[in-house]
Amino acid sequence: MRSIKRHLGDINAYLFILPSFVILGMFLVYPVIWSVAASFKDIQPITLRQAGLFEIPGHFVGFDHYAAALNNRLFIKAVINTLYFGVIFIPITMLGSIVLAMLVNKKLPGVNMVRSVFFVPYIISVVSASLIFIFLFNGEKGLVNALLSQIGISGPHWLTSTLWAMPVIAIMTCWRNIGYFMLIYLSGLQNIPKDLYEVADVEGATALQKFKYVTWPLLGRISLVVIILLMINSLNVFQEVYIMTGGGPGDSTITVPFLIFNRAFKYYEIGPAAAMSYLLFIVVVIVTIIQKKIVNNRLG
Repeated sequence: MRSIKRHLGDINAYLFILPSFVILGMFLVYPVIWSVAASFKDIQPITLRQAGLFEIPGHFVGFDHYAAALNNRLFIKAVINTLYFGVIFIPITMLGSIVLAMLVNKKLPGVNMVRSVFFVPYIISVVSASLIFIFLFNGEKGLVNALLSQIGISGPHWLTSTLWAMPVIAIMTCWRNIGYFMLIYLSGLQNIPKDLYEVADVEGATALQKFKYVTWPLLGRISLVVIILLMINSLNVFQEVYIMTGGGPGDSTITVPFLIFNRAFKYYEIGPAAAMSYLLFIVVVIVTIIQKKIVNNRLG
């Protein structure tokens, strides 16, 4: 009797989670399977409109889309731009979040308010944040150039300059994300035993030595998570580019996600866009594995 009740309880549990699995399959598993298959097929817009829900039209072309992407000048340019964005975004955000976390890791009056202020940019939508920085870095009427003119410096047209457009986008993304990663590091700092710092004080360690030999090693696992998240964010940068520059000037701010979006939804080249997206996915997986091994080796 108990066995029957237990089995009935198991069935009820499965029935409760069944809707979640159905939704997961509809909106995650099926689109992934469809896009993988589409990356190996030549899909025309007309046939796509006429196809059924579970039908993938077009003829099989093998790895042609993958080979074409790797030989595409614009795709290579987009990869370089994406990496350039990451080179600016990842170190600044990581360093800034550590510094802010250490500054607010104090038991002082009003410290919770300060933490909240630093976190506010993260809850601002990408659209709002982008519009703020478009206003700040407007070449003619922007606040940044107005301040520079007060000290006799003629500021450039930031967002229409091939030299400055990508750094401005990266700085905006840093500003928006730094508060979130500050909280991640803050949680790690608050879990470090105070006894270790007391021992370091007894040994006469300086603030820099305490950070090097106590704080940083104990933040290793958290830093791995932060680096992986920052890397994924940098490789998926799209909305900021779409709103602030539209990929310009020229091709200077075209990123891989932006190029994929254009190929899929502007030119309806579904197969090539799907192939590019999975090339990006492979890069993310490889870099994540390498980073994990490096950090694990250093942490022992």
